[in-house]
Amino acid sequence: MAYLLFFNLALLNPLLLLLLASSTSSVAQLVHLGCQSQCGDVKVDYPFGIGKGCGRSEHFQLLCKRNDRGRVKPFIRRNNLGYDLEVSSISVSEGLARIKSPVSSLCYNRTNGYVTYDFAGADLTQTPFWVSNTQNMFIVIGSNVYAYISLNGTKSRYTAGCEPQKLSGGSVVSSSCSGIGCCEVTLPIRSKSYFMLIDLSSSNSSSSSTCGYAVLTEADRFRFSTSYLTTPRSFEKDVVNLSVFLDWTISSEKCELAQRNITSYACVSSHSTCIDYHGLGYRCSCVHGYRGNPYIRYGCQRIKDAQRSVPVPLN
Repeated sequence: MAYLLFFNLALLNPLLLLLLASSTSSVAQLVHLGCQSQCGDVKVDYPFGIGKGCGRSEHFQLLCKRNDRGRVKPFIRRNNLGYDLEVSSISVSEGLARIKSPVSSLCYNRTNGYVTYDFAGADLTQTPFWVSNTQNMFIVIGSNVYAYISLNGTKSRYTAGCEPQKLSGGSVVSSSCSGIGCCEVTLPIRSKSYFMLIDLSSSNSSSSSTCGYAVLTEADRFRFSTSYLTTPRSFEKDVVNLSVFLDWTISSEKCELAQRNITSYACVSSHSTCIDYHGLGYRCSCVHGYRGNPYIRYGCQRIKDAQRSVPVPLN
């Protein structure tokens, strides 16, 4: 099947033979030309792709489907926790992405004493994505609950957690996760996977809050509301607007090694450069004065000089 595709493309334009022969990444780019570039309101540019045969490799392939709110969105596949991860945005030029924040929850029924749990997280081990430790915060909401987040599975044993202090009259302030009714903690490392656990602390029967939540989300975008403690499940309505901030690399290799293999080297655009990224692999970028997509040929375009306004002397 691949031979027939090559043969037909060559008949349409002999110049494609030269492009196809130049590198295997060029083949993927040509295939991407016939692939879906938009999923709902999210733009999906190469090296990512929608569906089988699109994108740089299967690790960069996304699903396009409706979410639980009926909106069409791209999803990251192969989450070992049993569900796909909804993508809010992807930036190829910056090597950034956002996914909808999974939430772990606990709800306590003071009448019958029953407790219901819902544990969540994300497994990105088969993807190019990493959970950023500088842009995200682990946040716990509730009264008389505690929670922790486990990073990179059980092998590395990295964990972080916190327990909100008990409520007292007039002590809770909206927009402030101050430790009373809401606590937050930074992550010690970038991670490929995380899992959040939440449980009761002592004397929950006296709590004015019936539900508690644990979520990993962008620190700059989270705003605490006192309604999360006083109005049952109000947080669940707002959490749809929260995202986890992700970094991604094009390969796990360092630049020096990647540049030795011209057939797989990803920085194919003129005026592109390779950047080693925190020991996680490498990513491509357009050099100063250019912008665009460094992963496709001629993807980096010169930035036109902005017209400078001439100062007018005051009379």
